[in-house]
Amino acid sequence: MPAPSHKPSTTGGRQPSWRPPACKLLLAGSILASAALLSGCHPARPDNQALIAALHRGRAAEVTVQGPVVGLLPDGNGPDGPHQRFRVDVGQRVVVEGDHNLTLAPRVPVTVGSTVIVHGQFEPDPGRPVIHYTHHPTGAHEGGWIQLNGHRYQ
Repeated sequence: MPAPSHKPSTTGGRQPSWRPPACKLLLAGSILASAALLSGCHPARPDNQALIAALHRGRAAEVTVQGPVVGLLPDGNGPDGPHQRFRVDVGQRVVVEGDHNLTLAPRVPVTVGSTVIVHGQFEPDPGRPVIHYTHHPTGAHEGGWIQLNGHRYQ
């Protein structure tokens, strides 16, 4: 029996193919994997309206917001470890607390007046809306981050 040939096939009216089927599958898989990785490279764009809408609906949401830091709060210390806390004005008289886990991510050198972009899980806690999970992914939860002066802390 002759060895398999990698010459083009012109049967069935299709265009000639120079690659064996396994190479085609590998190429297709590589393209899909690259597209998936690149889609994660595009940063989430700030959408303060999404947070304000979630607040009015009383629903949690994955959000990305941008605004000035209007207050620094003392670090919190709970069962998940120490958390850096600060307040961000997202407009329309809405101020949200950033709750950043210092066990899982480095401290962000925010100051009052600095502009930050915060990506994380919004919780519409009555009287104290908060964004947490501003660190790398843990378990089944999407990762978040805080961006200050072009540097991302996660």
